[in-house]
Amino acid sequence: MSLAQSIIKYFTSKFNWRIASAFLTGAIASALLMDFPFFSTPIKNAAITETVSNILAASTALVIEIAGYDIALNENSIFFTDNNGIYFAFGCLGYRQIIWFSVFLLISPGKPLHKLWYIPLGIIIIQFSNILRAAIIGISNFLNPETFEIIHAQGTIWFVYGTVLLLWLFWLHFFRK
Repeated sequence: MSLAQSIIKYFTSKFNWRIASAFLTGAIASALLMDFPFFSTPIKNAAITETVSNILAASTALVIEIAGYDIALNENSIFFTDNNGIYFAFGCLGYRQIIWFSVFLLISPGKPLHKLWYIPLGIIIIQFSNILRAAIIGISNFLNPETFEIIHAQGTIWFVYGTVLLLWLFWLHFFRK
C-alpha cells in the first residue's frame, strides 16, 4: 500500500483521537513556548539560542556560497552587500516547528525506542529545510529586495511546515503500529 493510499484509508476509516490530540497539543505547546513572553523570553535569552542562530547562519551561508554568491558572514547575519542581507531572528530558528513536531511524536502511538532516534533525526531534517528556506530568502532578497516580505512570510514558510507534515506522515505510515 502506498503512502497516499494509507493516508486516504486512515482518514476515511475511524477517526483517531490520540493523533488529533497529539496534533492539537503540539500546536498549543509551540504557541505557548514561542508566543508568550513568560515562556519565550527565557528561551530567547538562553545561550543555546545564540549558538543555534550562529550555526544556522553559517550553514545557510555555506549553501548560498555553494550556489555561487559572494557573501560575508557576521555571527547570525549574512550580507551580500553592505546594505543587503538577512539575519536569523528568534522566530526564524525553527523552534516552533521543532516543538510542534516533537510534542506530536511524543504523544502519537509508536514504540518509544523508535521515537528516541526519529525525533532527533526529524529535528535535523527540519533545520536543514529551514537552512534551505533561509538561503532562498537571502538569494531572492539580493536579486529582488521588493519580494522579501512575500517570500519570507508567505512563499517559503510552507516549505518548513511541509517538511514537518511529511515527517509526521512518514511516522504515522511506518512507525505508529
